[in-house]
Amino acid sequence: MHATRLDNFIGWVGALLVVSAYIVLTWDIADSKSLLYNLMNLIGGAALGYRVWVDRNYSNLFLEVIFVGVAIYALMRLF
Repeated sequence: MHATRLDNFIGWVGALLVVSAYIVLTWDIADSKSLLYNLMNLIGGAALGYRVWVDRNYSNLFLEVIFVGVAIYALMRLF
């Protein structure tokens, strides 16, 4: 599969969401059990996971699958 501009855009959105989640946590805007923080991690991790899947970068895909799984678990505990 060859990466398109849309694939690259999705990867950048994912990276920005994950970094933003870290910022809101570090700056006490949200805590680790908040909906905002966990949704940012879930969507960001999924976007990055998609992007590395396009490149067949399986070691990073493994990391993103774990990241998304942790976010899903945290969101399930909120509800």
